[in-house]
Amino acid sequence: MLAFALIYVSVANAQNVTTNASNAMGNASANANQTAGNITNKTGEAGQGIGGLLGNLSEKIKEGIGAK
Repeated sequence: MLAFALIYVSVANAQNVTTNASNAMGNASANANQTAGNITNKTGEAGQGIGGLLGNLSEKIKEGIGAK
């Protein structure tokens, strides 16, 4: 009975260690994905800002030379 109890506790402990490691990897992956998403969003926002600036600049140049 004692041998069974020791084996059972050892297996349960090994399962906990494996689960904890798996959860840690899942959390790290989720954090990396969130960071990549945030970078993508910021890059898109910067691109929109630059596009708007260039569009406004183009309109000002057209106005300055009298073109439509």
